[in-house]
Amino acid sequence: MKSFDPDFLKKLERFTLYSRRPVLGTAGGNRRSRAKGSAIEFSDFREYTLGDDYRSIDWNAYARFERLFVKLYMEEQEANITVFVDASSSMDSGEPNKGTLARELAAVFAGIALAGYDRVGIAAIGDSVRKELPSFSGKAGFPRALGFLEGIGFRGRTDLKKALKAYGPLRGRGISILLSDLFSEGGEDGFREAMQYLKFQGQDVIVIPVLSPQELEPAFEGALRLIDAETGESVEVEMTPQVLRLYQKELRNFLEVRQSICESMEISWVPVQSGVSLDRLVFETFPQAGIIR
Repeated sequence: MKSFDPDFLKKLERFTLYSRRPVLGTAGGNRRSRAKGSAIEFSDFREYTLGDDYRSIDWNAYARFERLFVKLYMEEQEANITVFVDASSSMDSGEPNKGTLARELAAVFAGIALAGYDRVGIAAIGDSVRKELPSFSGKAGFPRALGFLEGIGFRGRTDLKKALKAYGPLRGRGISILLSDLFSEGGEDGFREAMQYLKFQGQDVIVIPVLSPQELEPAFEGALRLIDAETGESVEVEMTPQVLRLYQKELRNFLEVRQSICESMEISWVPVQSGVSLDRLVFETFPQAGIIR
């Protein structure tokens, strides 16, 4: 994994994870909720009643209506951020390695969230929840997140629907981030059900498909035996230009179908490839996509 030096972490503190809607947290933080409080984000007016803070009186409204009104504000609360890392065998492939990038990106999101006083939980998933780091907060806990991520190994199959439903601590509104190549049991329908489950749980969802340059633009030719990294099944093929075109067409369709599912549910879709530098993804791609601001 990348060495997260102090300068890099300082840059991460400039950002916050974007939520499409206010979240409901459990303690004070830097994020707006629907609860009314005394933070800086204006929300509404109501008539003044005895005991209200006179400093919240809107004197411009009094001049117009000759009645006292107080300003209401959106209370700032922490958000619950959950990062799901696909820890199946297919993620341990590519040059640069897809799994390495997924762990680095998970660390980035954890660092941003912790710097913003949000709570973070991380889960390594495959056909179940392999291991998890229960949610916690505080910038001092970032090494804890790094240690957990460095300990993730990649093995077995992926079943996103089964794994996400097996993860217990999703409580209330929050942000869920999925880092995966999306090669999962259940195909299109399984992916749709997995996303529906997260949305039903009140999550603002970010899906980040992680693919390698070799998957996007294979350089194979001639007679080959291709072995499925997760099932061990093999198939013999003659890799001709026509076969490569068919493969690329199928891959485009695979991604476009899942992107369409995400768009229909207002889920952020930000594909990445392991050949792109972490700095470029964090400081260019993600802000342009609007998932960090």
